Amino acid sequence: MTPAGRAAASWLGGTALALAVVGGLGALPTARLGGPGGWTAMAAGCAVAFAGAALGAAPVLLALARGPIERPQTVAARSMALRAAGALAGTLVVALGTGVARLPFLIWVGVAYGALLVVETRWLVRWIHAGGTR
Repeated sequence: MTPAGRAAASWLGGTALALAVVGGLGALPTARLGGPGGWTAMAAGCAVAFAGAALGAAPVLLALARGPIERPQTVAARSMALRAAGALAGTLVVALGTGVARLPFLIWVGVAYGALLVVETRWLVRWIHAGGTR
């Protein structure tokens, strides 16, 4: 498997595990506090956070596919900026353009974003310490 393929599998595995754990822990409180639309809001919040994280992973995976680069920190900074912009845009679209319950949705965007931020930061730090070649 190529370095980019290994990195993508590592990112996807960590992301899926984090969302499963957070979603599992928060499903019952969300159903009780969010009412009938709580789980829909939870799913939408997790999806928006996942989309932002996927946008953030793209520059790193593209750099890995090209080979070693001189400044992996620049790619990492671009990655984090894309991640934040993508999550913000998705949050605005869903919160203002759909009928999803806003409060549970916004809470879940924050919870999922935070959980995935930990996963992606660990992933990026490993990549930077490997000199942008992992």
